Amino acid sequence: MLLERRDDGVAVITLNRPERLNAITDELVRTLHDRLDEAAADLGCRAVVMTGAGRGFCAGFDLKSDLADDISETRDDVSTSYRQQQRWSALVAHVRSLRPPVIAAVNGPAAGGGFALAAAADLRVISTTATFLVANVKIGLSGGEFGLSYTLPRILGTGRAAELLYTGRRLDAVEADRWGFANRLVEPDELLPTAFELAGQLAANSAFAVALTKEMFLLAVDSPSLEHTLVLENRTQTLASRSGDIAEAIAAFREKRPPQFGHAS
Repeated sequence: MLLERRDDGVAVITLNRPERLNAITDELVRTLHDRLDEAAADLGCRAVVMTGAGRGFCAGFDLKSDLADDISETRDDVSTSYRQQQRWSALVAHVRSLRPPVIAAVNGPAAGGGFALAAAADLRVISTTATFLVANVKIGLSGGEFGLSYTLPRILGTGRAAELLYTGRRLDAVEADRWGFANRLVEPDELLPTAFELAGQLAANSAFAVALTKEMFLLAVDSPSLEHTLVLENRTQTLASRSGDIAEAIAAFREKRPPQFGHAS
């Protein structure tokens, strides 16, 4: 798992098992948690781009791993298996709740947990070579894994999400874009430049304001009413106005220059 810090406040996390299309193992889960923590601890980090090494984003659970043998042969008792599942699924919550926004730069196949990681990101830039697949329903397990039964209906709508979860059919890049899963659909050589450009737009804003907006947005999606959302927005706006960033933004506007936000999130 690689972590690169760019000069523009963007961190790049690369899943790095290209020989297995970055398939998920215990080690990958542990190291991705670590890299996410490192990015969040860096107050200079304004956005995170997550991608895969080689020709795949993440092929989901590694069916050639020792853990796959343990599961298929039911070597572990149910409580041990359940704790394992909890550890793995916590990765999606970690991505979703990370302080800086996460952009998934999907460079190839994203299956199962890989599909879920892309869906958990705040924004998605996908290559024309990307494909998406709810893998587990094809191998006798539930299609609802790693938060997919929560994230996909909110991105795609219930009908389209149900189709993917129930059938396990492959979704290609063009259809994923048409269905609204992608923020950008680009050719392979434009994937990272486009993701970095989008991340740079986020990084140019007040880090505190973006963090508050992300926190508010994730709560508002499931808000029970407009009235609840307005209370949340009003309190968030009042809190943001006390950071000092608005004074710099007004000064920059009057002086016809880009703002220089220094307030950490």
